This record gives sequence, C-alpha cells and structure tokens, in this order.
Amino acid sequence: MSNQVVKQLPDELRDLIGTGETEINNVGCSGAVVIHLKETAAFGRPAYLKFKEYDPIESLEYEVGVLRWLQGKLAVPEVLYYNRIANIEYLLMSEIEGEDCSDEVMRAQPEHTVRQLAYGLKQIHSLDISDCPLDQRLDVKLEKARRRVELGLVDEEDFDEERTGRTARDVYELTVARRPTYEDLVFTHGDYCLPNIILKNGRLSGFIDLGRAGVADRYQDIGLAVRSIRFNLEDEKWVEAFLGCYGIEEADWERIEYYILLDELF
Repeated sequence: MSNQVVKQLPDELRDLIGTGETEINNVGCSGAVVIHLKETAAFGRPAYLKFKEYDPIESLEYEVGVLRWLQGKLAVPEVLYYNRIANIEYLLMSEIEGEDCSDEVMRAQPEHTVRQLAYGLKQIHSLDISDCPLDQRLDVKLEKARRRVELGLVDEEDFDEERTGRTARDVYELTVARRPTYEDLVFTHGDYCLPNIILKNGRLSGFIDLGRAGVADRYQDIGLAVRSIRFNLEDEKWVEAFLGCYGIEEADWERIEYYILLDELF
C-alpha cells in the first residue's frame, strides 16, 4: 500500500493497522478498494481493509450487519472496525485463511471444487431465516436495480455478450417483465461465485464478500454459481456436476437465467 493511501486513512484506523506489509487485492468487482494486511498492529493477525465512497443502495454498513448476524452461524470474516467518515466507508475484517475457488490450483481440480461449492451453498441455504432481518427478496432487489439505473450506476460496457449494446433501462425492463412468479426463500450469499468461496487444504474454509447476502430465492445463488462455473471452469459438465451435488435433479433454467440477467444491474 502506497504512503499516499496510508495518509488518507483515518488516524484511528492507521493506529489499528500499523505499518506492516500490505497488498492491494484486485479480485472482484465491488467498486471498493480492497487491501490485504499481512499483519495488524492492534489484532496481531492478517486482515482485509475495504473502503469506498458511501453508496446508500449498497453500503458497507449493510455488509457489517450481515457479518455480525452470521457470526457463529457460518465461517465468515469478523468485523474488526467500521466507520463512515466524510462520506467514505471503512471496513476492516479478519482474514479467512486459504485460496479462493478461482485460484489456478482449484481450477485444476474442477470435480473437487464444484463439490466444495455445492457443499458450501447447502450450508448457507440451511440457515434458519425465521428471525433474519436481512431482506434481499425481489421487491427489494428490483427497487435497488431501478435506483441504480436512474443514478447511472450500471456499467453497460460490462454486460454479458448476449446483452451487448443494450441499455441499462432495457435490461431493467426485462427483469420486471420476466420476474418469476414465486421465490423459494432461504438465506442467500447474494454473489455466490468462485472468488468468494475460500478453501484451505482443499476443504471449505469460509465465505467472503457478503454485501448482498440476505433472504432471497435460492436461485439467486444457484444462478450466479452457474455463471461463475461456466466462466472459470469452461465446461458445462461442471455445471451439471455442481447442480447434482447440490441436490437438483431438474434445474429451473428460466430462474437461473433470470438471476444472471438481474445481476447485470449490480
């Protein structure tokens, strides 16, 4: 981490971090700056620092709420520090040890990797949602999508090939027109893709990037997992293997494609 970035951090956060070795993490598309801290002065262990301009639609404060609700339920980072200062949010989290599933070593073992992905997703979807305050159902997601379109926050250059040349407004209208008639509600990760699932010594170690987690249709996660497997493992047979390990005999492909479509707006 350059001295320039260090100087921009709040004094209280710099005191917690110290002057240890750091590395910018470029995996992911959250729009936040993510820095790996190989040690921290106050906590004596590795951590990740995430910071970005405050976004009322998808704030780091929401992710803090997710991580705190999940403590003791799933292997997720612990919140070490959070603050919003001068419209910038800062989130310091403990490290989940291991390598993410998009790592070259994991991609070289696709059968094992998709089994771990399915195992992890079943863990997440088995959580009791009776008292969960984190709502990511379609009414909420579509309202967030509408606001992102209105504010010009959707990257139209990043659309999947089949939607190249479409406008964000076009895609939003498709998500409204094609909305599924029901939702099979479970606790969802919200962005269940290979870089967000961590394995250590080949075994599931934990989950990261939970800023869109909450109660939603299970196909929110299944859809994005399918897209990520296609992209990272480049063979449709691993999609079928993942679905089989998860326990799906006949997938609802309309809902899979719907949640891939919806994610274009995020």
